[in-house]
Amino acid sequence: MGGGQSVEKPLFSSNQIISVSDVQRKWRSVVEPKLDELPFLMMFSGSEPKATILSYKNFEELWLKVHEVSELQIKLELLSRVIETEKNEKPLLSLEEVVSKTGITAQDLEGAPDVELDN
Repeated sequence: MGGGQSVEKPLFSSNQIISVSDVQRKWRSVVEPKLDELPFLMMFSGSEPKATILSYKNFEELWLKVHEVSELQIKLELLSRVIETEKNEKPLLSLEEVVSKTGITAQDLEGAPDVELDN
C-alpha cells in the first residue's frame, strides 16, 4: 500500500519562530509562554529551521495518533489483501501456513513485543 498522496509541510507564523539563543538563554520567558498558546515552535539557527518544539501534551497526542494510524494501516493492508484474494478466488492462508512457509519460529513470535501466543 504505498501512499500516492503528497503531504504538505505544516505552516507556521513568525510568532512560532524562536532562535537557538532564545532557547538557550530565555526558555522560561520566551519559549514556555508560546508553548502554552501555539501548537509547536520552530527553532531557527540563522535562516535555517533546525528543530520543532512541542509541549509534552501535544507530543503525547501526536504519539497516540501515530500509533492509531499505524494500527489502521495494518488493518487496511490486511483488508486489501483479503479483498484481492477473494477477487482472484485464491484461498486464504492460515497463520500456521504463513509461519511454516516463512520459517518463522515460535521463539521469533514470542520475541515480538506485540504478539501473544496461546499454548
